[in-house]
Amino acid sequence: MQIDDINPQEVEYMTKASEQEKERASFEALINYVVQSASDAQMFGTGESIETARRHLCRTILS
Repeated sequence: MQIDDINPQEVEYMTKASEQEKERASFEALINYVVQSASDAQMFGTGESIETARRHLCRTILS
């Protein structure tokens, strides 16, 4: 592909998509950190409830 063939709209779309992917990965890392911290502090009872809380946070924040 040559430089002249690059469509500015396509570059903008790809940049936005990349930023969204980075943002989503950051949120997922934050959720995992919060859940792990809560688990370490024994805020949740079982491993199953921890996973339920993580899924709920993911659905709420990332939707």
